[in-house]
Amino acid sequence: MQIKQILVPTDFSENAEDALIYATELAKRCSAKLHLLHTPVIPTYLLMDLSYSPGPEAVTRILNESQDALDQQAKGLAAAGVEYFTVIREGTVHEVIRDYAREHDVDLVVVGTHGRSGVSKLMYGSVTERVIKTVHTPIIVIPPEGGKMPSSIVVAYDFSAPAKRAAEVARAIHGPFPGPLHMVHSYLDVWGEYTDRGAVVGEAAEKRRQALHLGLEEMLKTESAELFSSDPKGIETHLVTGDPAEGLLRVAQDVGATLICAGTTGKSGIERLLIGSVARRLLHESKVPLLLTHDDG
Repeated sequence: MQIKQILVPTDFSENAEDALIYATELAKRCSAKLHLLHTPVIPTYLLMDLSYSPGPEAVTRILNESQDALDQQAKGLAAAGVEYFTVIREGTVHEVIRDYAREHDVDLVVVGTHGRSGVSKLMYGSVTERVIKTVHTPIIVIPPEGGKMPSSIVVAYDFSAPAKRAAEVARAIHGPFPGPLHMVHSYLDVWGEYTDRGAVVGEAAEKRRQALHLGLEEMLKTESAELFSSDPKGIETHLVTGDPAEGLLRVAQDVGATLICAGTTGKSGIERLLIGSVARRLLHESKVPLLLTHDDG
């Protein structure tokens, strides 16, 4: 795949600006078009159990102010020489983003996060949790610290279809950027606890332990060579045991990763990944941008 259309939903916050800065540089490197999308909040007032929406003049004012803010943010895009579109769409935020991404064949969505609470404060707060659950387009989440360009990429790889999808997106992002790409597989060391159970049991367990490691190492290298056949020399593989998130974050820190990639599966898409401890830790603890993909994205 190629990254040709990038969508940046914005609420004009500092975090959204960080996402836009990241996406702008990515669009330049990938020769991609950038879509800057804002969904205005049209307030509804409650009085005596009845709801009242603002009149036409108030709505027009809100839309005009939104367009002015979009135009202001877009100045950086024009200066960077990136082809862009500014769009205002009313509606429910996560549905607007999902529908727009589908309609315009968006390849990548870039969003920012707020503060320490990570995913619970993504861009529009809990609304963006629904964005992550709903939008099956690959999403890059920019942490509060901002993000550097993906010169060193780590891919969490468990040989599943979603993992392959994450690797494919990583390959497309990696193309314009020099630097290594690291494939990381975390596995359960099932024989480790038996290596000290006496000479006979321990020796047999150690042989099986080594065989498992060597087998996984060969599988990972084979898959990596197939996925990145155009540049196999730039790919490094890593096997880690123990807690998957901890192992992945440790490798990412050791290699100086500037992007971590992970996939998810199931009918509920990234919603399943979000409720898992691995994803929760990645979203809360990663200091670098995190790419999340869905197997049918």
